[in-house]
Amino acid sequence: MSEELLDKDGNPIQLIPKANQNVQGNYYQKWLDSDKTKFEPTPEDIKCELQLQAMDVWEPLKYEFDLGLFRKEIAKWDGKWVPYLRREGVVNNRDGLCLMGMPGDDPNDGLSMPEARRRHGRKLDECDFNVKNELYEDLTSLHEMLDFFQPLGRTMLVRTHAGGWFPPHKDNPQLTRSTFRIVAFLSRATQHDAYEWEMAGRKWPITPGKAYYVDTRKTHRTHSWFDNSIHLVVNVPKTWENVMKLMSVTQNY
Repeated sequence: MSEELLDKDGNPIQLIPKANQNVQGNYYQKWLDSDKTKFEPTPEDIKCELQLQAMDVWEPLKYEFDLGLFRKEIAKWDGKWVPYLRREGVVNNRDGLCLMGMPGDDPNDGLSMPEARRRHGRKLDECDFNVKNELYEDLTSLHEMLDFFQPLGRTMLVRTHAGGWFPPHKDNPQLTRSTFRIVAFLSRATQHDAYEWEMAGRKWPITPGKAYYVDTRKTHRTHSWFDNSIHLVVNVPKTWENVMKLMSVTQNY
């Protein structure tokens, strides 16, 4: 994968500044700045989170994807993947494509939240990315699961190559998060000798072609030892209906 910092149109990539914990992770200050109203959970938040808490943090779902069909369908997009969240002073061998975006977004527009916020010039929520695009329609191998949970939020393919990684982090750890996450692993290079997902102090077993409910509020990190490790990240709106749907598609019930 080339490290030339150009986007899909040959223009220089606008790098995102390094993460600043004092700004991004200062929930207390954000709470104070909101007159002590931000992050206050609703009754819907509380009942959804209590039910999700009964799930394993790494819960296998019943879905099994046809990886051969997926490879054929995604081949159309060779050469169209875009770098994922290039940060200043950091080299990271990863890229991606969006299946669900904002109105007018292309699958290969920048897909991380910081990039999307910069592109649209305002704060955004995972549920704002609710429009199916051409890539979604092309990937019929994923439709059984994705259609079941529609309407969805931000949904994307992330591909890491040898040396690609995500540092230890939490995703929306507040009770007021608007979505929960399903992750599916869509290439053979996601097995234990090729790819690691560490969360809650342990490495989790991955079966290529399987989907999992993953409690990404917990600290997690990933690392790829081989090229072409592809996983699908699905933001499912956190509603009681969707929690009941999730409970109905677990492998272990």
